[in-house]
Amino acid sequence: MTAITAPFVGALAPLLAYVPFIDPLPVWDYWPWQILPLALAISVVYKSIKCHTVAQVPREALVLTLWIVLSMAGVAAGVLLVTKIFVEWT
Repeated sequence: MTAITAPFVGALAPLLAYVPFIDPLPVWDYWPWQILPLALAISVVYKSIKCHTVAQVPREALVLTLWIVLSMAGVAAGVLLVTKIFVEWT
């Protein structure tokens, strides 16, 4: 029980089962998959501003989403590789 919910250990305790930013939701097992909707949303907004016609937006947004996700995966693999190399040396 957190410090914020501790004074309410009575009739109000069931109402305070979830307190945002204090008791986070358990999404630790699947949080990397949240990059997909985030990248798609960024791509759609960006391409809807940059494309000349609306018909170009879906294809261009999917291509940009793919680039964002692959770039993030590449950076993650690079950081993992560098971390593994330096951990092995120490």
